[in-house]
Amino acid sequence: MARKSKISGLRRSLLALAACLLFAVIAPIYFSDRRSDEPFAIASVMASPQDLHIITLPSRLSAAPDILLSQGVGYVYGSSPGAHGSNIILDNPVFTFNAAGLRAMAPGDVGHAQPELLAPVIEQIATLGFDRMVVRRGTVHITASDGTIETITDVQAEVTGRKKGVVAARGTFSYRGQRLAFDATVGQAADKKLPFRWPFKAAVKGTLITASFDGHVDVAADVQLAGEAELATPNLRRVGRWFNLPLHNADGFNETSAKGQFTWARRSLEFEKVKVTLDGNEGNGRMALNTDGDRPQLDATLDFATLNLDPYLDSTRALILGFDLPTAYWSGVDLSLPSIRHIDADLRISARKVMIRKTALGRGGATITAKAGKLQADLTELEVHGGTASGQVTVIMSEPVPRYAMRGKLENVDAGAASTMLLGSPGLIGRANVTAELTSTGYAIQEIMRRLSGRLALLVPEGRAALDLKTLGQAGPADGAPDAKTKASTPVEKLEARALVIDGVAFADSVQARAGNKEISAFGRIGLADGNMEVRLVMKSPPAGGAGGGQFTSETVMVRGPWQSPVVRSEDADAAGQR
Repeated sequence: MARKSKISGLRRSLLALAACLLFAVIAPIYFSDRRSDEPFAIASVMASPQDLHIITLPSRLSAAPDILLSQGVGYVYGSSPGAHGSNIILDNPVFTFNAAGLRAMAPGDVGHAQPELLAPVIEQIATLGFDRMVVRRGTVHITASDGTIETITDVQAEVTGRKKGVVAARGTFSYRGQRLAFDATVGQAADKKLPFRWPFKAAVKGTLITASFDGHVDVAADVQLAGEAELATPNLRRVGRWFNLPLHNADGFNETSAKGQFTWARRSLEFEKVKVTLDGNEGNGRMALNTDGDRPQLDATLDFATLNLDPYLDSTRALILGFDLPTAYWSGVDLSLPSIRHIDADLRISARKVMIRKTALGRGGATITAKAGKLQADLTELEVHGGTASGQVTVIMSEPVPRYAMRGKLENVDAGAASTMLLGSPGLIGRANVTAELTSTGYAIQEIMRRLSGRLALLVPEGRAALDLKTLGQAGPADGAPDAKTKASTPVEKLEARALVIDGVAFADSVQARAGNKEISAFGRIGLADGNMEVRLVMKSPPAGGAGGGQFTSETVMVRGPWQSPVVRSEDADAAGQR
């Protein structure tokens, strides 16, 4: 029951704003083609008793769309100079708007089919038999097809009767604590075969959102919109919080806009040929949201000229918890993406240039799917430092503890630039091929890293290591400070390394390389979670002068400490000093 409640809440939030904005501009102008042939003409400035009506029983104003006026006070207070219609004030009205659209009129219903049953004031409202109507302190209940209800309050609106075939409405209303202003016009049906399809223009503006629409509305069945639309917000995170969505304080999800061909039909919203701008990233494509199933389904195909990922990588520090954390603590934040339990998605994203940590990478593309609590992200190809990266990440949230699996490879990548971007220090320089198969479980980054298991492999045909192998046989500093030997580099030929990862620690399975005439092998461990390493290097050199029959000499060096500044010690020199 809790899961269904969350899904229902998310569905309501996603559709509520669209429904509220639609009603705010449609409700007062629901029957532009049903104006009475003989409107009332009341000249009195003060309302007489017969001109005032206290609404205590529901009156159906329209069957398409289905609108009920259940209470309020309506009265005529006079007519405009030279006009033939009345001026009406409607105080404290309560409307019920059925967003499912057309309602079949049943025998005995009160509405346009039986105008003789309506009070004179209500009849003028139902038939648009007025020049001007003012709505004060109104309330609107919006009922969806699944029975859920959203409410907008304090509706203050002014509606002008049809002039040259157009009805106009403007005013303000409140929804979820936000005040919104609207301005709209609706015309007569252009096609007599489609009497419930009207030309429609609307604009809505508030502190958090600005929207405009130019197209038509069809209320013959479910309420439908089709036309050109534009949406904009200065802060998408605040809009998310407005609808109880998990977009909290972070560097990303700020200024956002979307413009394109918009369609709202039944429980589906769709943007075709849409231009999207998010935090300065400009993209084009298509977006659609369908809420007809057990979980909302989001589909999108977007292509960006430049896609800067820095704001969204930084935003993980505040994911789920709802507040920012200092950088030192962000590794403890929940990264399990619990929202994928309640939403399905199929996203295809491409970019001609990808930015990560202010580093410009090349063209990239990814496909992200989420279904029934399982997320799979496929990186089809990303140009990285002259090479390419590809892989797949899977997150399974349908189990008590989230599970992760990652398969990927880097081909012909600049190892120095890549290690500097990821670790802050170029431990190895040269073109490298890397493959990885890893799994883990948990919620926070530190927890996931501690449980990481799998295999890693590295191949560098030719490069340079961030160690001065020529002097490694000499004794290191007595105070244990980082050795200056790590600041130099040595040419390395055909470095091949394989590691077994167990509980966040990479153990060297096989490491072989050649540096000049030295053969190098390595044994030890590197902590992937804490960055500390303890590696033993064994270097074998041929006999001096290359004389045949001589014995190879061997040197052993220990490298300990953090990846960026390890301490280098020669075990042979230490042993000699002890003797």
